[in-house]
Amino acid sequence: MTRRSHCSFHFAVFIISCFSFGASERISSKTYVIVSGNVACIRRLNGTHQVGCSSEINGNVGVLHYINDSASLDWLIKVGPHQPYIAMLNSLDFNRDTVQKLRNSQKITGVIVIHTEDSVTTPLPDSFSPADRCPGDLYGLYHNNEDFGNCKKVTWNEFGNGMFFEDFEFPISIVTNKNETDYLINNCYLKFNKPHNGKAREYPLCAVQMKSRMSAAKDSETCIRRTNTPTNLNPDKYCDPLGDMNVIGFFKDVPENHTLEEKSIVMAVARMDSYSLFEDIYPSADNHVSGIVALLAAAEAIRKHKAHFNDNTKDILFTFLNGEAFDYIGSSRLLYDMDNKALPLKLNMNHIDRIIEVNQLAYRDEGKVWIHSDPISMKNATMSSNISDMISSILDIGKNLSDIAGAVNQTQPLPPSSTQKFLQKQLVPALVLTDHKEKFTNRYYNSRFDLAKTIGAEAQNSSDGGYNTVTEQALNLTEAATLLARTLYTQATGSPAPGNLTADKFSVTHLLYCFLISPNCDLFKQVIPPAREAFNDLVSQKSPYPFYVSVYGSTNNITRIIQRLLTHYIGDVEDQSTASCTSSEKASLNIYNYLWMAGPLNSDNTTRSKTCIKSRVTQSKAYSPAFEITDYNGWKSFQYSTWTESSWQTNAISLRIFLIPSKAMEVGLLCTGIFVVLTSLGLIYFITRKSSSLFSLDTDTEMTSS
Repeated sequence: MTRRSHCSFHFAVFIISCFSFGASERISSKTYVIVSGNVACIRRLNGTHQVGCSSEINGNVGVLHYINDSASLDWLIKVGPHQPYIAMLNSLDFNRDTVQKLRNSQKITGVIVIHTEDSVTTPLPDSFSPADRCPGDLYGLYHNNEDFGNCKKVTWNEFGNGMFFEDFEFPISIVTNKNETDYLINNCYLKFNKPHNGKAREYPLCAVQMKSRMSAAKDSETCIRRTNTPTNLNPDKYCDPLGDMNVIGFFKDVPENHTLEEKSIVMAVARMDSYSLFEDIYPSADNHVSGIVALLAAAEAIRKHKAHFNDNTKDILFTFLNGEAFDYIGSSRLLYDMDNKALPLKLNMNHIDRIIEVNQLAYRDEGKVWIHSDPISMKNATMSSNISDMISSILDIGKNLSDIAGAVNQTQPLPPSSTQKFLQKQLVPALVLTDHKEKFTNRYYNSRFDLAKTIGAEAQNSSDGGYNTVTEQALNLTEAATLLARTLYTQATGSPAPGNLTADKFSVTHLLYCFLISPNCDLFKQVIPPAREAFNDLVSQKSPYPFYVSVYGSTNNITRIIQRLLTHYIGDVEDQSTASCTSSEKASLNIYNYLWMAGPLNSDNTTRSKTCIKSRVTQSKAYSPAFEITDYNGWKSFQYSTWTESSWQTNAISLRIFLIPSKAMEVGLLCTGIFVVLTSLGLIYFITRKSSSLFSLDTDTEMTSS
């Protein structure tokens, strides 16, 4: 074959290849319908188990079957002949009992759950909590306690089904786009799969491929060891430890050479994180946002009376802890850093005079904020006296606030709370303020239903989306924040709180809106850095920031925002020409920190007056010591949290719809394909053998021209 013949031949092959690739892309787009609103259940691990979900490496495929009543569930389990199935459930039918029935049938290979903003397709269940019934017990104060361990006195989370701690051998995903759920039901199930008079449909059938392949397996110890043992030049990472940062802020103004004295600090605590079954769906309106809002609003209220705090008063340490939902990562790390003198001013438990923690506040049992104390501490006479005095003081404050406060029986243990970790370390007078007298009043603890609208914090038919609309829930939390502010003031100063020490209902309203509805709000815009990148990032947010601690390495948006809000509320505006403000966006000078903020809107409603804020607010690690201690051997000791999150490839999570033919048609297509391949090979062989004859025209032409 001549050179010209070779070029012509290869060019033809290239053209055919390009055409084939383009054709394959078009065939793929016609074969599959991609579901983009797919949010998967992922795998996590601790020191003893793996929990969550994972698919096969190439995904799980099954015929779609929509379960919307007991009859459709029974049909799949007892009759359905086209297994494996992908079961599609609505919000009312997705529960532990239903999933367990499907699992035991061995007919399913995945579960899809409808979860849209439409109340018709996603009705609110009477209760749903994937947490267990006794949250945090293994790492809490009462673990192995004969009287209080394992919720012997109170089953705190009565509605907990424990699904978060199950290890599912198949993928589970929610679909959040209503158009896509409608397509799955109408264009897939009803059109091709729905039984006729109880009989299964004939092929073709509509199937779904669910892919959510997780890399990690067994437990955290095994996963970390595999990750730390490279087997090639490009080592694989199987899992990452959970962790982020705590936010701590001292209230009082002190000199640069200040040193802490024993029993000089009142610690005010709230937690920052939660979990749910599905990735990036962590609303937690009551679970902890209500507590965060109350503590921030209380900090703002006390700031107006900062002049009352001096050398003779105690300081207030505002403490927002991260990772508490995963066996108290933040509080246990704070205690670890105290022991290692790694905190500002070498803070340790001896400096803590008392602790007041604020927890769930949105569903107030009997309309009150309930005061919980530790019965073990009450056995100590000194502790008992101090705790009783604290309770009496709060009750007195509550009487002037519509009798808002109530005290639970002192023989009842503390509810799940960070305070339990501090009391494990050292006895100190401590109280936990919550909305429940005994068991949780929150029926959606750590679930995707703990939303703004569920707690009544979402304004209806408001021109600004509800940013300035004060709801009844906002008024209730304002009252709770006022109770908290006056309590902290009284405990720190030893004097009655001024009558005008009150939380601002509009601040509470703004905080609820920004945390639960949209971070693209004016309050958050005031406290972000005065940089175009920060503003663009905020404006681009279409949903609330997730309250999930995530993997350790980069600080969460929620953590940064809470640090800036606390700085905004208790800090002091500095002259912008000072060295600390001009040196960098954030400069630490001994015990003070300086943050630039975008500031409030100017009169033109376009530009902002950037401000530099001086405060004693900073971050500390919320990262389990288990992952830092060399040769740590306490993976099963329940001392430090051991939670990790499985890694996955960028294309590991997907969901797509397609039609599957009958087995006979599949065999026919396979045989046809084999015939075409063999024919093509024969044709290529013939052309190769006869190329000199087939391309002789080119050869003759070249010889003539020469």
